[in-house]
Amino acid sequence: MMMEHIWGWGGMWFGWLLMLGFAVAVVVLMVWLIRLSAPTGRLNTGGSESDPQLQSALEILQARYARGEISKEEYLDVRATLLLP
Repeated sequence: MMMEHIWGWGGMWFGWLLMLGFAVAVVVLMVWLIRLSAPTGRLNTGGSESDPQLQSALEILQARYARGEISKEEYLDVRATLLLP
């Protein structure tokens, strides 16, 4: 009796499923690693204006100045305060 034929032809489907599952796992791992290492789309220069909350505060300040709600002196004073480290 030969031991290489113990599974017969019925056991071959399992090998194909195992290879397919391994290939899918490798692709998923590669996509995950690429997404993990990719930049988020925002350029972070390390400056104080890179904070989203600060950026929002500066945008509000600029909008108020543009609408004439605050004077130039107030605008410059508040902007300097917001940009302090």
